[in-house]
Amino acid sequence: MMYICPPGQKNNVGSDEHWDLSTKALQGAMDKKGLAYEVDPGEGVFYGPKIDIKIKDQLGRSWQCSTIQVDFNLPERFGMTYTGQDGAEHQPIMIHRALMGSLERFIGVLIEHYAG
Repeated sequence: MMYICPPGQKNNVGSDEHWDLSTKALQGAMDKKGLAYEVDPGEGVFYGPKIDIKIKDQLGRSWQCSTIQVDFNLPERFGMTYTGQDGAEHQPIMIHRALMGSLERFIGVLIEHYAG
C-alpha cells in the first residue's frame, strides 16, 4: 500500500506554503500515474512530506520499505541556494528516495517473509 504522509509534528521546518505545495505535488504525481494511495496524517517527518510504500510479510505485518521524501531542512541548514531565471537567489528543496529502505531492513523483511 502507498501512503502520502503530510506534516506530523508542530515543529516542522519550512513554511506552511512549502508543506502544502509539496504535499499536493506528491498527491498530483500519484494521481497522474493512477496509483492508489491513502493519506496517512501525522506520519510526515519534520523536514517534509513523503510517500511511503509499505509491504506486508507472510505474517501480515506491515513494513515501510520504499520512501520518497521532500526535504526543506538540509538546504536551509547548509545554506544552499541557486540563482533562478529571475536572477534572484532561491533555496532549493531536496528530494530523497530510498528504493528498498535501508539494505538491512530490506534483508530483514525478506528473511522474515521466507521464515529464515
